[in-house]
Amino acid sequence: MTMKIKRYLSLFVITVSFILLTSVYAEAAVKVMWGKTELKVGQIGKVTVQSNTTLWKIGPDQSLIKVRDLKKGEEYRVYRYTNDHNGLYGVGGGNFVKKDISIKYETPSKAKLKQLNGDKPDVVETPAKPKPGDTLPVEPPITDKVEVISVD
Repeated sequence: MTMKIKRYLSLFVITVSFILLTSVYAEAAVKVMWGKTELKVGQIGKVTVQSNTTLWKIGPDQSLIKVRDLKKGEEYRVYRYTNDHNGLYGVGGGNFVKKDISIKYETPSKAKLKQLNGDKPDVVETPAKPKPGDTLPVEPPITDKVEVISVD
């Protein structure tokens, strides 16, 4: 008898765990796209390569070490900025892009940040046109003035 109860209890725990994990995963799976890239928590902006340029790492002696070439049109998330070497955008993994005319830097809009934090974007709904007879009567505005009507 106790073996049967343990089986049912185990099955119940596994089922509840699966349901909870599935719902958490479904919420986390919502992506906020910003151009060609997904907006991530901790991201402060993005760079778009305007003309071919270089991806750099900072060496132990603070010199720049070439990692690879970046092609025009590519976009990269920016997680930090440093004034070293006349400005570097940190694109993750210890890699940087130089601040110059070959790069366009942008920050996310407030609406995108709001979406990223789980809030729904502000949506302005256009009211449907009411059919004749469906409209409610409009009440006159309330005023502070008192009108005295005398009956003669």
